[in-house]
Amino acid sequence: MSSKADDFDVRYRDAGTPGPGRPAADEGDRGNAGDVDYDLGYDSPGWDTQGFRRPETDFVDSDESGRSRDMERGGVGTAVRPDHDPAPGPRREASQASTTGPASDTEEPTQLNWEAEATGSLWAPEAPARGRRASRGPGGPRGPRGLSGPGRRGVDRPRVKVKGSWWRHWTLRKALGVLLGVIGGFVVLGAVAVAVAYEQTPVPTAAMAATGYSQSVVYSKNGALIGRFGTTNREMLTRSQIPQTMINAVLAAEDRNFYNEGGISPTGIVRAAYSDLRGGDGALQGGSTITQEFVRQYYSGIGTQQTLTRKIKEIFVAMKVAKEKSKDWILTNYLNTIYLGQGAYGIEAAAQTYYGRHVSQLSIAQAAVIAAIIQQPSNYPLPQYRAQLENRWRYVLNGMVQMGTLTAQQAAAMKFPVPSNYVPQSVGPDVWDPYVLNMVYNELTDIYHFTKSQIYNGGYVIRTSIDDKKMAALYAAVRDNLATIDASAFPFHPTYMHVGAVLEDPATGAIQALYPGPGYPGAKYNGTGKVITVSYCLKIGCQNNMAVYRREQVGSSFKPYILSAAVKQGMNVQTSTLNGYNNLCIPPDSLPSTYPDPATMAGTKLACGKPSYYPVPNDSAAENGPYTPQMAMALSINTAYTDLWHTVAGNGGANVVNLVQEFGVNTDAAGITAGPVMKDQAGIALGQASLTVGEQATMLATLANGGVYHNAHVITSITQNNAPPTPLKVTSYPVFSSDPTQNANMASQVQYAMSKDDAPYGTAPVSAMSNGQEIIAKTGTTNSAQSAFFIGAIPSQALAVMIRTDQQGQGWQTLHNLGGNSQGGFGGTWPATIWHTYSEDMFVPLGVQPFPTPVFTGSAWNQVPPGLRKVAKKPKKHDQGQNGGQNGNGNGNGNPFPWPTYSCDPSVVTCQPGNGNGNGGGGGNGGGGPFGGGGPVGAALGGVIVGLPLWVRRRGRQRAKDGPEAS
Repeated sequence: MSSKADDFDVRYRDAGTPGPGRPAADEGDRGNAGDVDYDLGYDSPGWDTQGFRRPETDFVDSDESGRSRDMERGGVGTAVRPDHDPAPGPRREASQASTTGPASDTEEPTQLNWEAEATGSLWAPEAPARGRRASRGPGGPRGPRGLSGPGRRGVDRPRVKVKGSWWRHWTLRKALGVLLGVIGGFVVLGAVAVAVAYEQTPVPTAAMAATGYSQSVVYSKNGALIGRFGTTNREMLTRSQIPQTMINAVLAAEDRNFYNEGGISPTGIVRAAYSDLRGGDGALQGGSTITQEFVRQYYSGIGTQQTLTRKIKEIFVAMKVAKEKSKDWILTNYLNTIYLGQGAYGIEAAAQTYYGRHVSQLSIAQAAVIAAIIQQPSNYPLPQYRAQLENRWRYVLNGMVQMGTLTAQQAAAMKFPVPSNYVPQSVGPDVWDPYVLNMVYNELTDIYHFTKSQIYNGGYVIRTSIDDKKMAALYAAVRDNLATIDASAFPFHPTYMHVGAVLEDPATGAIQALYPGPGYPGAKYNGTGKVITVSYCLKIGCQNNMAVYRREQVGSSFKPYILSAAVKQGMNVQTSTLNGYNNLCIPPDSLPSTYPDPATMAGTKLACGKPSYYPVPNDSAAENGPYTPQMAMALSINTAYTDLWHTVAGNGGANVVNLVQEFGVNTDAAGITAGPVMKDQAGIALGQASLTVGEQATMLATLANGGVYHNAHVITSITQNNAPPTPLKVTSYPVFSSDPTQNANMASQVQYAMSKDDAPYGTAPVSAMSNGQEIIAKTGTTNSAQSAFFIGAIPSQALAVMIRTDQQGQGWQTLHNLGGNSQGGFGGTWPATIWHTYSEDMFVPLGVQPFPTPVFTGSAWNQVPPGLRKVAKKPKKHDQGQNGGQNGNGNGNGNPFPWPTYSCDPSVVTCQPGNGNGNGGGGGNGGGGPFGGGGPVGAALGGVIVGLPLWVRRRGRQRAKDGPEAS
């Protein structure tokens, strides 16, 4: 059995000294031990892989010629038995090279000594003391016993390395080598790990939701703030909207080398650490670049936790973003998303919060304050941190000086601009702003299908068609006329009376002004009165938008729809005749060619002898006979337009319904096609359906625009930062005909028919404009005077005005005697007066705008039964202005269709009462009319109206049996 060579960290030599029964292995030249350097590993062939000599193997060094290969005793590295215990059998052969020099007389301390094992089994070499080396002989290292001396194998033959022995003999050089190798390995592994982690760290595909949150801001046409949606005070800007002074200040405060570095700044980290150690200005410095700050607050999944893994991820994302995005892109988004205290996100919100102005309007000193706040946005804006903020402000100015964007003289001359608290409110300062803001929200959801989250967090900039000057003028018109009403014995009762008005641009459908109500809680009533409390608001319903959302019966202001349907079906307005006889029974729409029957009195009510016939009276018994469509419109003859309805309505009223819808009316909400369906009732012609003021304004605007419809809207643009504008959704189409020329011609006929309502004999002479501007107009008054309308337009403006009560069609509430006027509840009274007040202020300065010359197409319709087409010789008395006649003698035997004259100048505030003693030609105070006695002229002008700025007609009226009456 052999002993492992690697169990020893020794060097030994075969001494060659023979022992009993054991010749020297090297023929007596050396000792009895071979010369093997265990530090070098294996010996020549013949040794096994574990460092043992195989006994049966003849071992002869390949480089020793002449050396005997027959050895009687143990060779190099082979344990042999001692002399006193010789092994039986043949001796082991050794192949140990002998030295040529003489043998040493004395054994060196490192010479291996062979001793028997306690069991007498094997012999093993004794390990020498560590650090001791063999003697080199008398010749020194190179002498006969040295490295090159006789008998040395170290030079004469290859040195042998024994497996594992290298680790058992340590030197300083070995230790340093191992240490550096381990460190290098870790560096390599770390570099590989970093490279892998960098490649596997993606830039988030979406911005963090919160950073995208920003309020959507709504502005008027003039740029005034109307309001904001959402709670995140942020307004996104483009790079071109950010002033360079603001950028210079932020770079001086946060990252002066921003444009010259990558996503991270090692020098910045070191500099920040050094500054923190020195104390600096008392605030800890951060080593993050603007890019790192940006990705931390902009991208989802980065976070702000103080952990190594998160910081590494932030660095990797910052490096990638710096490679993928431009510096301007990073800086712009950083300035739009960074928190700047007091609920302000981004520099635009901060500018408005602290200085009440846009960022483009900030001075350099103010921009430096906002840049200084970036470091501690939750603290610096507070008064107790004013000194720290001012110190930081100085630091920013000094940085700007160092960067060359500010001179030292400029910095020294600047005074600290103390930031104020201009925290933006959610609603603008004007009394109408809450109403408009609500309209914008509804338009965004109903027309553009925006979600609430989009509106509140999308950061949209929404501009509207609301004209501040026109809004103020319309509120002033309402306010001034209500003051006149309140000065009378019959004042305006806001707890159940309400005003609504809408001004629309016919060319676009844009709502430019409106009167929706007196104001929300906290606002002054109508902008100038007492502050509206919450409890008072509940009493008056101040939050109800009376202009566009509340519905009420519109009375005879519905008649233009009926006339439009007839024109569309081919009626010539100039040559046609309508049946305006009083007290008629109107056939159903299923009998369009049937003439009406006379109605009979059943007690105090009208009755019809045929089922499905609808009894209709006129406003006055004097309104009795044939009329042109224009005269019937100006005088608001009920029977003329209900009869025309049954002719043009179509089966189930479909023709009128379709046309009404084309004008933009929601017929379901109006009750025409849903609820208590009235589409096939003659009362629809008298305005028993419930429409909004806005719908009436749109109808009027369509007619003023030559028959081209545009849906009413207030939004004119929707933009979002770094995104294309949202396309506007404004529906436009011709109402009468797809042929533009025919469409315009038909519309001109309706304009012609509506052009005399402001005439002295019309229902609203008070609306006449002082510059002689032609208007198209119509009044509407409902039964019991629970709502009153006046709609009037010039070519470029369409304005509808309404006064109503909460109760519609029932109850005790009424507008009768409003303002001390017996006809105060008529559409031609206070609604027309409000319209006139506004038009004098806003329409007259525009100059006279003529409507197109009417083009009369179609055929002549005669709705009057053949037997009634001649005027009766006996005068038909009117209940006012009696005894007058067209020719002055009360006979009333003239042409029923000429325009009546008037007995006083309409520019005069009051007219003297008529006495019915006309002296011919329709003249005189009791001027004759076309219908026998007195007619509309004597009635209209024969009375003194108290409390109105202009005169109005005083007409007696007989209420309709059902639904609204015409006026």
